[in-house]
Formats: sequence, C-alpha cells, structure tokens
Amino acid sequence: MVYVMSVKNIHVVIVLYLLIGIETISVQIQATPSEGILGQTSLQLRCSYAPVAGEYVTALDLQAKLNGQFKNIATFYTPSVPLNATLTTDGKYLSNRVTLTNPTTYLTDSALMQFSQIACEDETEYMCQVSYAGSGGSIIANSGVANIIVKGNPERPDSVPSYVPSAGIEEGNNVVFICTGNVGKPQGKFRWVRYRRNSNGVIIQETPYETETTTATLMSGTCTSNGTSSLTLKMEQLDNNDVVRCQVVYQDVPQESLYKQTEGINVYYSVRNVQVTKNSINPTFAEGAGPLTLTCTSDGNPAVTDYTWHKESNTSVSLGTGSIYVISNVVDKYICVASNSFNGKSFKMNNAILIQIDFTTTTSTTMPTTKMETTSTNHKTSSIKIEKESSTVVDSILIAVVAVLTVLQLAEMTGLYILHKKGIVQFKIAKKETVYADVKSDNTQVHVYSTMNRADDSGNSNYYNEIH
Repeated sequence: MVYVMSVKNIHVVIVLYLLIGIETISVQIQATPSEGILGQTSLQLRCSYAPVAGEYVTALDLQAKLNGQFKNIATFYTPSVPLNATLTTDGKYLSNRVTLTNPTTYLTDSALMQFSQIACEDETEYMCQVSYAGSGGSIIANSGVANIIVKGNPERPDSVPSYVPSAGIEEGNNVVFICTGNVGKPQGKFRWVRYRRNSNGVIIQETPYETETTTATLMSGTCTSNGTSSLTLKMEQLDNNDVVRCQVVYQDVPQESLYKQTEGINVYYSVRNVQVTKNSINPTFAEGAGPLTLTCTSDGNPAVTDYTWHKESNTSVSLGTGSIYVISNVVDKYICVASNSFNGKSFKMNNAILIQIDFTTTTSTTMPTTKMETTSTNHKTSSIKIEKESSTVVDSILIAVVAVLTVLQLAEMTGLYILHKKGIVQFKIAKKETVYADVKSDNTQVHVYSTMNRADDSGNSNYYNEIH
C-alpha cells in the first residue's frame, strides 16, 4: 500500500521535527544588489538550501508576487533529476533577460537567476520553494521574502529651457521659463539657476532657485516620470546677457551633467549713466582757449550710438553729433544728449560738463585791470607805466560821460519850455519818466513821456515819447 503524504501532513511533520528538536532543511533567498537600475544590470537572485542528514533536494521553484499572488516563474533541478532549468508560463516575461543555473549537487547548494536587463515589472517580492526527500517522504520548504527595488536614472532635460516672451524682452517684463524631461525613478525634480554675466560673458552672480515645484507623470511603457517645472523672473538691467539653467536633482543630489541652459538673453533697457569727460587734466582754461576734446559715454541696450551736443545757453541748436566733440573756443557749459530706442519707443538722457574759465589768463583784448597789475608787482617801472596809461584812459571816458549828461540836461530843459508854452505843467519826476498835466484843456488825461526816445508831437520835434 502506497501512502501519499499531503502538504498539510508535511507541515505537521516539520512542526513535529521542530518540537522534538530534530533539525530540518534550511532555505534562503537573496537579491544582490537589492536595487536594480533600469536597463543593463548585473543583479541576481540566489536560492540557497542546506539539507540535514538523510535529506536531499530534488527540485527548486523561484516564485514572484504577481498581481498580488506568488507564482512560480522558474524551476530548477538537482543532478538527481537531469533537466535544464526553465521559465514557467508565468515567467515568460523574463525571456531573453535572465540566465538560469541549476544547483550542481542535491546537498548544500544554490540555484541562480542572473538578470542581464532590469525592467519595471521586476520590482516585486520573491521567494524560493524547495522540494526534498527525507525519512518522511517528499517535503516542501519555503524561504523568506526578498525584494527587488527598480530605479530609473534621470536624463538630461528634453531641450533648452523655453521662455515667454522669447524676443523683445524689456526691463521690467516678467519672463516665464519652462523645462521638461525624465526625472527618473524615484521621482526627481528640476533645479533652476540664473547666471548674471558681464558683456564679456564672465559670470558675476549666481542665483539658485531651489523651491520651484516639479510636477511629474509616469511615462508610457516605463516606470520613470516625466517632469515639468517653470520659473518666473522679473527682468532687470543686470539680466541682459543672462543664462538660465535647468538642472536635474535626483535623490536630493544635483546631477552635475544633467542640465541644459539658455543662450544669453537679450534684455532691452533705456539709456542711462551718461557721462561727459574732457581730455585735459587742467581744472580751468582761458576764455576762448582751444581745442578741447569732450567725450560722451553712456549705457543702454541697444547700445547708444546717437549723441548730440549743445551749449547750455542755447539748447535748441545742435553743435554736432557723435560721442566725441572738439571745442575750438572754450566759452560755455556743454551738454551731451544720448538716446536709444526699441520696440517703437525712444529714450533720451543728458549730462553736462562745466568748463571753468580763469579770467586772470584770458586771451581777450579788454582794458587792462588791476589784476594784470598785481601779476607784475616785482617790476615797479612797468607797473607805474601801466597805471598812468590806465589813468589817461579813465580821464577821457569821464570827460565824455560829463558831456553827454550835459547835452541830455539841456534837451530836457528845452522840452520843458516847449511844454510850458503849450500849457502843460510838470507835476512829478521819476527816474526815467516825467509826468505832465495839460492845464489849458478841460481834459484831465495824464501824459507820461520817456526821456530816452524821440517822437513828434503836433508837428514839433522834442526828445519825449509818450509811452502811456
């Protein structure tokens, strides 16, 4: 009579062995390493067993938890059963991705599943089940559970960050930058960095943006995530020629090579920082001295090429154009007006430079003054001669002034006589105006005359002009 032992009976036997201190087979499973990277890999699952005396292994099954249940995916044999290890029907998804190796003995040994490629579905729980023969007949023993975690390396962003608006950006505009790409498994994120550069492309400021959010969705056919992130910057003058970088951060580590960045961003800004300088280090100049070169510089984008020059005393007239102006005769304060334009708008800014004139070294032919006298105090003879010449000239001028005043006084007296004859009586005398009243007429109109102009009155000429 043949006695068939059920699985329930086997479990009872094992329990009895344990209770009475009889040793039984040991089964273990190990994943090395426990984390697999999508793609090429060297990960392996090893099922090890160690039977006790009087036991020997006949077969071994590798199980995987699929859709919530453990199912056999591969079967291995010992030398006592000369069959090749094979994938089961439930394990066909591993075809061409694994190599199976049977144990070489039916005593202490192991079976091996070597992965050449890891896929998303390989992330699950695994267990080994050993069939062995002992004094009690055919028995099955299970191992514990091993887990394989599948990771997916992130990749460089799909493209250079796009931004809106993409052209015609002005100072003060808000610009939105967008970055997309594979952020891996587990999900990584994007990190933004703004690099401010000077006109030579040298970085003068680096600003990271660590808190911008990254939204991600699982990519079709894979367990990695496609991430999207955006950054909004309000552009300033210093942002002209900026570079904005989008970089992957994976498991909290910035991936130095996984980034893409924009070219230098063109930001328009109006003309500013207008400066006027002169080519001479002299603080003052003689009136009429020249030539003197003035240079006008400014900042703006587009670069300023439109410069015009004016005198402060007559800003409506242009002296010239261009960033350089040469003065032939130094006489005034000079103004430089710089302008640029973009997006249909024009901008102007100006600055001035005061050319200080030292009248003690003037080149004009004005009458000698006491300043000229003091410059030669070490030469008494020359000083006395200059003083005499000055006195002679002054005397001549005084005589001429007295003569003119005398003539004017006589003219006024003559006018008074004529007015008196006509019945007009003087009643008020001002500095430049004399007021008269007509006493021979009933008309009370008051006439005001200027002694500086000449006019006709009823056919007679005098030196008074009625002004109101």
